[in-house]
Amino acid sequence: MNYDLIIIGGGPAAMSAAIYAARKKTRTLLIAKNFGGQMMEGYQIENYLGVPGLLGSDLTRKFVEHLKKFETSSSQGIFDLEIKEGETVTNVKTASGSGEFEVHSDRGIYMTKSIIVATGRVERKLDVPGAKEFEGKGISYCATCDAPLFRDKIVAVIGAGDSGQDTVWQLTKYASKVYLLNRYDELRGDDKELQEKLEKEPKVQIFSEVELIKILGDKFVTALVYRNFRSKEEKQIEVSGIFVEIGSTPASAFLNGLLRCNDKGEIMVDHNSCVTSVPGIFSAGDVTDVLDKQIIIAAGMGAKAALGAYNYLKNR
Repeated sequence: MNYDLIIIGGGPAAMSAAIYAARKKTRTLLIAKNFGGQMMEGYQIENYLGVPGLLGSDLTRKFVEHLKKFETSSSQGIFDLEIKEGETVTNVKTASGSGEFEVHSDRGIYMTKSIIVATGRVERKLDVPGAKEFEGKGISYCATCDAPLFRDKIVAVIGAGDSGQDTVWQLTKYASKVYLLNRYDELRGDDKELQEKLEKEPKVQIFSEVELIKILGDKFVTALVYRNFRSKEEKQIEVSGIFVEIGSTPASAFLNGLLRCNDKGEIMVDHNSCVTSVPGIFSAGDVTDVLDKQIIIAAGMGAKAALGAYNYLKNR
């Protein structure tokens, strides 16, 4: 089937775009590897309008419930919004001579007149001895998923930005001790209230100006080794779990250079319409060069991108 619009992604930008496109009666396909994206990993989300203190997983569930209300078909069996979950887009190409696009996935090829890329970001992986060997064996990239597994155990968090600090706070509800490894001389980030809580929390011990250099274990993680930047001294501490929050990269590699990106790999967009360097392809959310990566901003960009795509289709 040919579509008017294909939306790639399953986070707040993608879901918002899909709802707006469906309301415009645009024949739309949403392809999502999974729903929620980084929002699923959030603990208590305090800054989304109307639902303060909601878990990231609960906010995702509300978004998906809202989205699927629009997954309806006409009497002819034609969907305003069709959803394919668990499918991964592998490439996007311009269709020769037609002015349309081919979206390739691990399950097929779809034709469309326009596209919204809302694929978000992926976690940056640790690159030290032991990191690959113990991933899933004590090393976790999702505290919301795995924190309960470490009840009454000693754990460490690598990365002391806002996400790392949020992860430490989650872990204080389960672990007996939480070490925070911070590369800088003080905690950085926007949530000053959380920083004050962590500095007063007896379960938390912060090591500043240090770097992780090795992870040790047998079948599971048993310890880590870190180095102090100033003294060059190396120390080993026993831990049962290591939670990693060292940033993320935009999920744009599958585009294979089709769209103009900045030096970070973020898709560059016109921030009025969310159109990219290729007419007919729009982008929204954390995969773009938008300055602030926030759920509410991603959802707003998704709506803007859908309206941009609608106007593009109307003018064609």
